Amino acid sequence: MTLNQLEQYRDLSKEVKMLERRIADLESRPEAFVSDSVVGSSPCIPYQPHTITIKGYGNQYQDKINVLQVKYIARKQQLCKELEEIEAFIESLQDSRLRQIIEYRYVKGMPWNVVAKNVYGYPNGDAARKAVKRFFEKS
Repeated sequence: MTLNQLEQYRDLSKEVKMLERRIADLESRPEAFVSDSVVGSSPCIPYQPHTITIKGYGNQYQDKINVLQVKYIARKQQLCKELEEIEAFIESLQDSRLRQIIEYRYVKGMPWNVVAKNVYGYPNGDAARKAVKRFFEKS
């Protein structure tokens, strides 16, 4: 796990929510209703031509929606997998203080001063920032 991957956590979460909204929009979108008319006649005498109206839902439009939906779902699954990997990494950390710092900063998005206040009890973000930096330099 790299620091860059941790920094991506919040953006990945936002992208998952965005994809969920897109999928919901596609599902709630009304299907395209199409109609057309043809000229036909009865199969028996007097064979009078008359207009027949054909109505229904267009397949091409629905096919495009289905392709987009499959694409969005696949992307969402990939992002969820990445999020799970990051969460598993955070949970696997042995140092409780480091785990808290990473949770506050990279998952919840708090500024370094607030992270330091929550973890150390004083609002100097340098200690928390340096702890994370040292950890990633070691590994």
